[in-house]
Amino acid sequence: MGVYQILKDVQDIRKEEGKCAFNGFLEDYLSSIEEEECEVKDILTKMFELDSDLRICVDLHVGINQSVVSNQIIRYKDAFKLKGDPLCIPYIVYGEKQGNERALMLVNGKDDDYLLVKGLYYCMTEPFSMFAECKNDMVAMLFEEEEEVLSVFSRLFKVKAGALQREIDRNHFANYEQLKQLALNKAAALKETIIPALQEADEKEPLIVNAVIQWFLLKKIVYVYYMVNKDILARVHENNIKKQRNQAKINADEVPFTSYSEMWRNSSKPKEL
Repeated sequence: MGVYQILKDVQDIRKEEGKCAFNGFLEDYLSSIEEEECEVKDILTKMFELDSDLRICVDLHVGINQSVVSNQIIRYKDAFKLKGDPLCIPYIVYGEKQGNERALMLVNGKDDDYLLVKGLYYCMTEPFSMFAECKNDMVAMLFEEEEEVLSVFSRLFKVKAGALQREIDRNHFANYEQLKQLALNKAAALKETIIPALQEADEKEPLIVNAVIQWFLLKKIVYVYYMVNKDILARVHENNIKKQRNQAKINADEVPFTSYSEMWRNSSKPKEL
């Protein structure tokens, strides 16, 4: 089944088993929201003007599959402590043209948040996932640069999704080494700020869940991006997949994080003496 049909069949919260906030024609979604409800409404409107038959899936929630090999290898058990379907894809714009089905995953954020977007893409297209059989029909990117979004969208049904994704990758990192360093920096920055943020927050759980998800996605991209790199396999590991897998695991282990239990344990402000 193609990505268009898979997404079209997803039920939104208007149904009892709904997995997303809205799923239907982009025109209907745009007419149902105000500007202040959706800060990316302007870009979505421009996409609709380019293709009035587009559909959109908003806030699609999915789970973390413990049985997936990469999820086991990165050895981050805290991710499996999260309840329900903790991963959320804010926007998926999708359509069908001349037999080609395509979907564009879009997330709001700044430049280094692209690593989280790629991590989400890997989760959505890995074995046993919703889009495992149509990963070559999906592209993931940030809303950050309107010109880039519209440029990619204008070619979505004409150019292979993989070529578009590699183009987007190059706009965010030059090679795997840079990707890895960006991921380590982002993980370390979150580790440094999470406890003080928790101590100031009235609601602790959303911050903890968000932190766990970010560390999981960063570990995911550090591992998977290394494993799918054929150049690294040939150049560094002499086509020995076991050596590549072992190094990918070592790389994922380098991603710093604060444990789930430690975040809860230190989430309250220290008592004043």
